[in-house]
Amino acid sequence: MLSAVQQLEGESLGAICYGLGPFDGSLAEAQQRFLQTLGTDIASNIDGRVILAGVSLGTLIAELAEKRIEAQWLVPDYCVGLLPAANHSADFTVGTGTAGLASLDTDSCGKIVVEGTVPYLEQLALLTEAKRVLAANGELLLIGEYLDDDSRIERSELANLSSLRQLSKRLGFRILEERDCSEAGLASVRALEQKADEMQTQILSDTEVDVAALELAGAELRFIATEFEESRRSLKVFKFRKEQDSLGEYSNVEFADIGSFSSAELKRLFEESFHTEFDQEQWRWKYEFGNGRCVVARSEPGGNIVSHYGGAPREILYFGQPNVAIQVCDVMVLPEIRRHYGKRSLFFNTAATFLEREIGNTVRQLLGFGFPNQKAMKIALRLGLYEKTDDFIELVYSVPEKPSSALQVELANLEDQQQSDAIDGLWQQMATAFGDAIIGIRDSSYLKYRYFQHPFYHRGLYHPYLVRDEAGHPSALFVLKAHGDELLLMDLISPAVDIKPMLGEIVAFCCKQWQGRALKIWITRAWQEAVQLPDCVVNDLGIEIPCNSWNRGPDAETLYGAWWLTAGDMDFM
Repeated sequence: MLSAVQQLEGESLGAICYGLGPFDGSLAEAQQRFLQTLGTDIASNIDGRVILAGVSLGTLIAELAEKRIEAQWLVPDYCVGLLPAANHSADFTVGTGTAGLASLDTDSCGKIVVEGTVPYLEQLALLTEAKRVLAANGELLLIGEYLDDDSRIERSELANLSSLRQLSKRLGFRILEERDCSEAGLASVRALEQKADEMQTQILSDTEVDVAALELAGAELRFIATEFEESRRSLKVFKFRKEQDSLGEYSNVEFADIGSFSSAELKRLFEESFHTEFDQEQWRWKYEFGNGRCVVARSEPGGNIVSHYGGAPREILYFGQPNVAIQVCDVMVLPEIRRHYGKRSLFFNTAATFLEREIGNTVRQLLGFGFPNQKAMKIALRLGLYEKTDDFIELVYSVPEKPSSALQVELANLEDQQQSDAIDGLWQQMATAFGDAIIGIRDSSYLKYRYFQHPFYHRGLYHPYLVRDEAGHPSALFVLKAHGDELLLMDLISPAVDIKPMLGEIVAFCCKQWQGRALKIWITRAWQEAVQLPDCVVNDLGIEIPCNSWNRGPDAETLYGAWWLTAGDMDFM
């Protein structure tokens, strides 16, 4: 919309940036003030080449050249289409990667200026590339929008300020200045909104903007303005200095996400961390088919992966409302560098980076959960990463002397559409009882992925059964897995009122069909009464269920005792 307004007024600077007040003239004049102020800032304390990364920064090239400052205008390949139609004062180079920095040489410049809001998931790549490209003590200027208030549950592509401050320090940047320009941001949005309203007829007749696009742009402007007014959104100019040596022994460590490596690179780390063989098929099921997330750390750029912190996303009902959680898994640090667990440790830095990206009120997953052992839980509690929400316990059901079960049981086949539809109906009935709780969605789509597409199913380790009532209608689905001398009930999908009677029937079924083997269930302690039968034995598994306490999200008090979790919710079972 901005470029359309500028085109019609004939006053484009070739800029689509915010302006700087007072706004008593045109928006273009306010933009000019912003760029002049920025140019003065850029020209100070120069030691080496300047990179101007952004669609609005080309007008500064001539100004810097007059001051005999070598500068390069870099436009990321994904932003070329956003360039205004106006003639520019300098040619630009198309760059690749976040902000286009991936195409630049290592240690090749003294200052980088990045104009434009960077989505929160791209912050890590941006800062990592800036760290690589900047010479020692080089400066990085970031101009963009951030979340200043992440207290409410509402997803946003904006990075929150606390995350940027923490991540930049973790990667070896020191904040020299943090300038708030939010008032100018709001005034710019309001000025553009007013101008677009005044010129609506002309925009529709003389540009390629149609009614739908104009309405969409108007709604977006109103949304942005509201967030500025509520102090949820802020416009900031950050100035950082690269001080890599401040990181000590981890000064060369490089953090990255799941797109930065092949699974084969994790084999040694996995096997030395867990003392078990790396299962390539299970890894693919979790991270490729299940859209898993992770943060890894390499010893140095291009070096071996020495730390990994992963997660498996899970659709849930959060007190009756659809949302997404993530099960933390595959937390690994190479044993020879796992010497301490303080806030300067590789474990902490990898974990904190993951939590900031993946869990909280404003990111893709609202909640985190997992099944750490007590040692790992104590470390995470001490570091402020987790808080406790429940215990995971085991109930072993007594074997009846004369088992009798009237169940009509058959092996489940969710490729059968009728069975899938029936399971969806059972899940809907079960879900109604969890309006005051948190439970992972257990519909047919999830069950197909979790059990029927899992490598363990193809190896004969999962045994899914469909139960029918006397009329032949499906009444439950349950999944068994041999575990030691007993059978572990991985999952049970049934109307909540039928869970206890169904458990009694399943106990008898297991005794008859599995040569007298006992049945057991793992479940969160808060739900013990819902699955407890007479004479069962209750054991503590030594597992505490955590929640994220590092990034802003629902607190432990809200979550305590709310999760319904069984063995089926564990990625490794």
